[in-house]
Amino acid sequence: MLKDAIRTDGYRDFIYENKHLFKDKVVLDVGCGTGILSMFCAKAGARKVISVDNSNIIDRAKEIIHENGFGDVITYIEEVTLPVPQVDIIVSEWMGYCLLFEAMFDSVIYARDRYLAPGGLMVPSHATLRIAPFADPDFIDSHISFWNDVYGFNMRSMLTGIYDEALVRSVQPSTIPGDSSVFLPLPLHTITVDELSFLKEFQVTLNEDVDSLDGWAIWFDIFFMPSRDSPISDDAIPSEMQKKGFVAFTTGPDGPETHWQQGILLIDHGKKSALPLKKGQTITGKVGYQKKSKESRSLDISIEWNVQEGEKGSQEWSLQ
Repeated sequence: MLKDAIRTDGYRDFIYENKHLFKDKVVLDVGCGTGILSMFCAKAGARKVISVDNSNIIDRAKEIIHENGFGDVITYIEEVTLPVPQVDIIVSEWMGYCLLFEAMFDSVIYARDRYLAPGGLMVPSHATLRIAPFADPDFIDSHISFWNDVYGFNMRSMLTGIYDEALVRSVQPSTIPGDSSVFLPLPLHTITVDELSFLKEFQVTLNEDVDSLDGWAIWFDIFFMPSRDSPISDDAIPSEMQKKGFVAFTTGPDGPETHWQQGILLIDHGKKSALPLKKGQTITGKVGYQKKSKESRSLDISIEWNVQEGEKGSQEWSLQ
């Protein structure tokens, strides 16, 4: 993840460009890993940085901190019980595939509700989840049709369960034949854990003809606003926010590739032939996210869709 320049540069740029927000502040880094975000905050002038991680990486992080001369500013702990009553800023890189895989954001919300001072800042401050239609006959040929004839042998049994799991892939913009729709805006200062399990409506419009709707693509956008009261629309676009001087990035196919890539959910048309779709047709539907269990990192995703003057469908996928 450190090599993911889009991710790491986003945090660095926001912190360094807003040193006045961090100067003399107490910062909590949730899931600190190697400590790169903690060191950004310390270098920006934070008075104290408390870095929390419950994995073995924290041993390496402690060494890194001292080797870089931040031992007097950064404190590493493995417990969520902090040595201070409250903090001014919470910084965390908690995002998983399709945003909510691994359920790490639950811990960030817990830390926010227990320790963030009134008026305190979440970094990043906002996220949005997007869905778009996916159509790529070459991908279907290589991932699905391939097994029908492998050197003259029928290996269709390899297709068992192939439509049950969400894939994580980086796809080209040409495989997205329509616009994308925000189905969940996440204001990180106020959203609750209960709101992370949901069923939300969406609507997209095709901008070209396709032979079939092969699936769905899901990605997320991240925004770093300098104040919890900074205005931002639910369907904000990172490139447009960047033009206004704000730090933001996308994990979608139109942006540089990130380690999150996109979630691809292939449609199982069964024995029915997929119907061709025309430019201008709209698709309405609902997207659902549900954790498998309270302590699970896995995520179940469901989509219902209804194509204008076309097919209807519903399906579930698992991300694990």
